[in-house]
Amino acid sequence: MSIFKVLEKSIEKSVENFSDYLSDKKGDILKGSEFMLFALTNIFRDKDIEEIEQGIVDSSYRGTKYDFGIDAIYITASNDFIEQPEELDDYNEDTKFKIHIFQFKRGTGISQADLLKFKKGIEKVLIDEDISDEDNLYFYNRMLALNEIKSKLFSKFPAENIHVISHIVFGGIESNIHSEKILTDEIEGIEKILKNNGYTTSACKITDCESLIKGPSKHQFIIDIIEYEKTFKYITDTDKKNKLNGYISIISGKEIAELVKKHQSSIFEANIRDYFKRSDLNSKIIETSSSEEEAKYFWSYNNGLTMTCSKVEELPNNKYKLHNLQIVNGCQTSNAIYSSLKNKERITELLEKKANGSLNKKETEELTKKEVLQFNEDTSLLVKIIETNNEDLIYRITETTNSQTPIKAFSLKANDDIQKLIEKFLEDYGVAYERRINELRNKGKKNIYSIQKLFQLFTSQILMKPSQVKTRPKMMFVSTYDDVFPAPNVKSMNYLLYYIPILIDLSLNKAIKKFRAENEIDNYRKTLLS
Repeated sequence: MSIFKVLEKSIEKSVENFSDYLSDKKGDILKGSEFMLFALTNIFRDKDIEEIEQGIVDSSYRGTKYDFGIDAIYITASNDFIEQPEELDDYNEDTKFKIHIFQFKRGTGISQADLLKFKKGIEKVLIDEDISDEDNLYFYNRMLALNEIKSKLFSKFPAENIHVISHIVFGGIESNIHSEKILTDEIEGIEKILKNNGYTTSACKITDCESLIKGPSKHQFIIDIIEYEKTFKYITDTDKKNKLNGYISIISGKEIAELVKKHQSSIFEANIRDYFKRSDLNSKIIETSSSEEEAKYFWSYNNGLTMTCSKVEELPNNKYKLHNLQIVNGCQTSNAIYSSLKNKERITELLEKKANGSLNKKETEELTKKEVLQFNEDTSLLVKIIETNNEDLIYRITETTNSQTPIKAFSLKANDDIQKLIEKFLEDYGVAYERRINELRNKGKKNIYSIQKLFQLFTSQILMKPSQVKTRPKMMFVSTYDDVFPAPNVKSMNYLLYYIPILIDLSLNKAIKKFRAENEIDNYRKTLLS
């Protein structure tokens, strides 16, 4: 079976997950919509389909006139979708923001005309801000909100933290695009027009057939060996199922840097937040790990790392072999030390060039700058290694060790007792309640309700605050979570109050689909229905 057939089979298998959004689509529009939803749920694999669907502006999908070559658009902050300007108040000056613009082609090829249209669309949307409500009412309304966000974004945060990514997603092979100069010229043209108009950090990203087939994946099962200088063991249980063992160790910074160098971001996959690029904190960590006087005290200055693993093998010569290794806290420190080690490796290269008399002016300046920021071998860290097979416990450890930094509010509550009780109650009524993102979707479940969705339904229908919870969901979630989901030992809840809003939502969606199928409706009514 060819790679293209494999992709088609993968799309076919996933279609059931999107059936609610495809029921009124036919022919080529249906095929294009299937591909678009399949691709977006792969790219934003930790997001609910309801959130993803909001970003689609494709004219065929929305039943409108024009989309100018743009099929979907999103703004993200540390991988969270941003839908209202007020949500930016939840983030600090070190947060990474991305403006994602998508063009999708289910076929195996991309033409120059496709890319030219995409470039003109990007210019119209991001630079001229010239979308008319008569062209595409849904697109127009979405850009009203996103332009407000964009304006606040550039006034409040440093431009280097705001990235524009132009996504070209198609069912062919990426190398075929790079082999045609006429296409690479158009891609370079997209990047150039963005940079010339103030979007200084921008890039085109191509997602092809192979990338889509790989699809959403769990974090890699990493097995690696680390050497420790000192260690203290705390063994509570050796039973495979119930074990919870601790190893408190002093480990060389070079060991940690080598782990990051070898495994890159996959060693942080279990972490529930992104690596925040704190330039002030990073520079201090790098300076300390590079200092002749300070490096030997690094372990006492720094909070250290927390690792989880499913198994610890004790090897000779002060070594542990760790199975299913993840760094769940200390991402910042690990990356900074890795940067320090990279500086040292780069300095070695520059000194070799200098010895051969081939160092240019730019490289001389780089050598001067980095020479005092190269990794010092005396750097050691305090590392807490937790050995357990309990996934709920790992999740809880990850949550609590990261509680001092902004993380996804909805994700943090997945293991609350009230959430588990709601899950059990709704299961008896045939409702798929997904505490953890993608947990049920990966099992092929339909009509899935997330914590966020239930919170919004309950707040709008039971607490009678629909507009507030629609426009400021995260802020309300943080401030009123206990009102919606009280601890069972604090307040006795009637769990039917969670089921009724879902029942209404299901019935309403069914009625809207039937109405749309039986009536020709204009753009105004489409907006009301959505």
